Amino acid sequence: MTEQFEIVALTDVDVAYVQPTPKEGEVMVRKSITAYKRLDTGEVQEGLFELATLAAPARGQLFRISLPSDAMVRVHVAKGEQGKLWMTELPAPAKDEDLLKLLEQQVTEKTFTDDTFGVFRYDRETCVYQCDIDWRDKKKITLEIENIEADKPRAVARTLQAEAEKWELAARAQIKAIQPAASRMSLRSLSVDEDGAFTFWFAGKAGIACAAGSLDEGVTDATVI
Repeated sequence: MTEQFEIVALTDVDVAYVQPTPKEGEVMVRKSITAYKRLDTGEVQEGLFELATLAAPARGQLFRISLPSDAMVRVHVAKGEQGKLWMTELPAPAKDEDLLKLLEQQVTEKTFTDDTFGVFRYDRETCVYQCDIDWRDKKKITLEIENIEADKPRAVARTLQAEAEKWELAARAQIKAIQPAASRMSLRSLSVDEDGAFTFWFAGKAGIACAAGSLDEGVTDATVI
């Protein structure tokens, strides 16, 4: 660790969580932040950082509930490795004009309209754009695309939708080869990455299954969790 200083931090959408450590009677609390401002220099740092602390379990819970999502907190920290800012005290609510502008930008809803699929909305927890689309048998599934402005993912999704039965059956066959019962799960979502690779996601009482591939190679891989 290095010098200690005081900051106002802008917390992310995720919840703070507590995890055990190898040392008995000690836990680690971790909470991601998207920006912080050093009060001694006035410098604003943007990016993905993490507030962290080691504490007894009961005090760890106090740290966790003191770190709400999408808020500003004021706290003393020591800068550690890999973006960690180690807290030396419980955080307190804070106000800051510079970070307030960033917070407003952060929580503003992001959308993208596609001529075929309609309106995609950005999900900050998963960092993807999502849209409910028509699928076979008059049901709907969720389409997820990370780089929504790229043309290829949406073009691939349109092809998959146009040949929905073919691709869903291929995905189920790949899952069936691993675990037959899992192939009967409900199809819930389809994700397509920037390169056009896709993944079908299934869920049911037995767990979760996915089948991945591309338009050129077909469905080539499956996993059952």
